[in-house]
Amino acid sequence: MEIKIIKKLALVTVITLCSTSVSAKQLWSDFSITGLQGADYLEPFSGTEDDRTVVTIEHASGHTWGSTFLFMDRLSNPDDVYGELNINPTLYKPEDGFVTEVFLGLQTEYGSGATDQNNYLLGGGVSLDVPGFKYFKVAYYRRLQDDIGIDRGDNNQITVVWGIDEGNFRYDGFLDIVDGADTMFGKNEGGFNFTSQIKYNIAPMLGLDTGRLDIGIEYVFWKNKFGVDGETENNPNLLIKWHF
Repeated sequence: MEIKIIKKLALVTVITLCSTSVSAKQLWSDFSITGLQGADYLEPFSGTEDDRTVVTIEHASGHTWGSTFLFMDRLSNPDDVYGELNINPTLYKPEDGFVTEVFLGLQTEYGSGATDQNNYLLGGGVSLDVPGFKYFKVAYYRRLQDDIGIDRGDNNQITVVWGIDEGNFRYDGFLDIVDGADTMFGKNEGGFNFTSQIKYNIAPMLGLDTGRLDIGIEYVFWKNKFGVDGETENNPNLLIKWHF
């Protein structure tokens, strides 16, 4: 059996063991459903843009052993599904200082249709105490990539995630930076995906006490989307998000 396959099987085993732990105490959790509507979704292989509606289900939780985050996108035009599962066992928690946590990073990516792929990411990162931010995390991953029929090689990824709460306003997002990867057709270019959301909670205005009901804008700037040189998505979306 190839070493790459062994690595993938080992990673799946570790994720399964972490996600099925029965002795850990849950400290907090959040579940949300988001609707997005945008007109500038880029198809990088043809260079065309189209309208899309996206429905996203997200769940995040914190535990005595670490944290989890997962989401699933249901996209229209074309009809695709894309999702990620991220598990971050805590390795070390300093008592004080700029670094508040050192964690292991275990992640899977799944896509169907035009986004058909199964990738596995292994790495680690730190949570930082940045003034004004509810959370701020930086992580490095080695991407064990599905070759998707083009002999695509593995590559590296740096991820930054952040969140700011100011009353009913919320600003959060992520930045994924990846380097290039070799394929049978040449090299996929490196690039980055900057995605952020600015939102306002209208639940108090409507007399709702079931959780946040946010309206706002998601903005995506994706340089060299899917590794295609020079194809950059610049995409604002209208957003509504309900937290349970």
